[in-house]
Amino acid sequence: MSTTVSTTPFAQLARPGRIGRLELRNRVVKSPQATATANPDGTVTQRTVDHYRRLGEGGCGLVMLEYTYVDDDASKAIHNQIGLSRREHVAGLGWLADVVHSTGAKVGIQLAHGGRQKFLGTRPLKSASTSSWSEVEAVEGNVPVPMTVVEIHQLVRDFGVAARRAYEARLDLVEVHAGHGYLLTNFLSPHTNDRTDRYGGSFENRSRILLEVVDEIRRSVPRDFPLSIRLSVVDYEPDGITIEETVELCRLLQEHGVDVVHASGGHHATMEWEVSPWYMPRAPHRWGWEQIKQAVSIPVIASGSLVAPSVADEILESGGADFVSLGRAMLADPDWTAKALTGRSAEITPCIRCNDGCLHRGLNVGRSSGCSVNPVLNEDRSFPLELTRRPREVAVVGGGVAGMRSAALLHDRGHRVTLFEPEGLGGVLRFTRHWESKVDLRALVDHLEHEVVRRGIPVVTQRAGVDELESFETVVLATGAQDREAGPEVAPGVTTTTPASVRPEDVGSSVVVVGGGFQGCECALRIARELPGASVTLVEQGDALQQGDEVFTDLMALPRLLVEAGVDVRTGTRATAVTATGVELAAGSTLTADTVVLALGRRRADNPLRPVLEDRGQQVVVVGSADRPGRVFDAIHTAFFAGRQL
Repeated sequence: MSTTVSTTPFAQLARPGRIGRLELRNRVVKSPQATATANPDGTVTQRTVDHYRRLGEGGCGLVMLEYTYVDDDASKAIHNQIGLSRREHVAGLGWLADVVHSTGAKVGIQLAHGGRQKFLGTRPLKSASTSSWSEVEAVEGNVPVPMTVVEIHQLVRDFGVAARRAYEARLDLVEVHAGHGYLLTNFLSPHTNDRTDRYGGSFENRSRILLEVVDEIRRSVPRDFPLSIRLSVVDYEPDGITIEETVELCRLLQEHGVDVVHASGGHHATMEWEVSPWYMPRAPHRWGWEQIKQAVSIPVIASGSLVAPSVADEILESGGADFVSLGRAMLADPDWTAKALTGRSAEITPCIRCNDGCLHRGLNVGRSSGCSVNPVLNEDRSFPLELTRRPREVAVVGGGVAGMRSAALLHDRGHRVTLFEPEGLGGVLRFTRHWESKVDLRALVDHLEHEVVRRGIPVVTQRAGVDELESFETVVLATGAQDREAGPEVAPGVTTTTPASVRPEDVGSSVVVVGGGFQGCECALRIARELPGASVTLVEQGDALQQGDEVFTDLMALPRLLVEAGVDVRTGTRATAVTATGVELAAGSTLTADTVVLALGRRRADNPLRPVLEDRGQQVVVVGSADRPGRVFDAIHTAFFAGRQL
């Protein structure tokens, strides 16, 4: 008997799967994520439909719609959220379901109540108890009011009615959100539930409301309509949900007719676990969902920073889960699945887990969700890429993130592009290839370089001067920013380095990082974690770290992570000089150091080429940090929007 060996890339991801009677074309699930594209009344818009159509076209097996409110009392958590609280919501969701079905994907919807994480902050704000989350409380000063038993019973009925509406809209699956710090988690967790009635205290009492919701949904929809429960393996609170309780809860959920468990972790007050940033490991909840998988016979969906096809496929290969769920990764590239399953994983635009576009500059400030590496998220119709009517000879000067993105985009629009980069593609982010903790950014640099090479764009490995650029009609300057020089005086002959220049092999046993902005904090943490033999001190003259416009997940966690990594953090401390023996402080003491990193920030560097080229009649466009120092979001977005206009 001959054995056929599959040559499909990531064969585990490609395998068809089943949830109850629902057949899926592969094992990839788009995780539910708020987009804030609905109308204020909870009805879907063209943008909402386009977003989910695009995800279906990307090849995943199941597209899960974002969390959806189930009543008009207190369950709506965020601006422009989808609703299923009224019959008027069904028509739009039916439209959306038909559109997603036309792509070959199945589509489900997640039902939720905001609980103490009602980000709107408005009354009524209801939860299991008065336990408050400071971020919500700060919005309008409101704290949660414990739900009465009558209100609990009404909410259980509301979940059932909403599930029925999902079924009538011809969605394929309904999911109840019982994780991430929303209402049902508020009941499940001792951290947020101090009730003394039959819905508080013991595990049996704290899980009662969820089981009642499950039973009500099972009475409200046909048995072959699949029911999923999304939960946190734990909430990562010392006095919160334990994995033992979660495993037992999953056994009970199976007994009550749940068809699949969708396992994630954390809640908003432990955000680094819920939406794991770059400084957290990939697949951080694996230890938890593997224990659930061993305890139940229904499928388990693994979720949380899976990011790369190799990571997701290995999880399935190990038997630790039956499906994989990806959220931000498919915001970064809706075609994640199709590219992975057709041997084009290098073409996937990777999520860098920055939380900048999707949250910090997106939902957190009242906008729709965005993405640092995908400027057209939710905006495909608004910003289509079209072939130029007049192809030009274009030089892109600088091979960093902005330069490489510009070169690829302009090539795709039909221009004849030459890229000038004398020091190797990657720009300031070349350093990521030397540090394991920068795996996400390194993936982006590798991807952008691959896209330049794949297109056959000529790369000239010399510095572009006036003569080299003479034959080009248009010049895109992507030459980056310069490190600030104002700082401690450096003695003659003494060598310092910067966060983007320091290499592991050059780090000595004692390190001083001067500057407590994001770059300094990130560098100190990187060295301390990856080189545990090094003693690291971080010096910041201000009274606190990260006083610039930093991403909120970095603000929340980096100070604590630095302490946990053993970094000696000294705020209110000014470095005055760097000598052969170390760093002199204004207070008169000296920190001994054989490696000094100056993390003083960056400043715009006016390129002297620009006035010369413009005087010569050439068109000059400045993108990325050459225009204004910023983050990856700024580099990618300025490159994209400038490139559309050429």
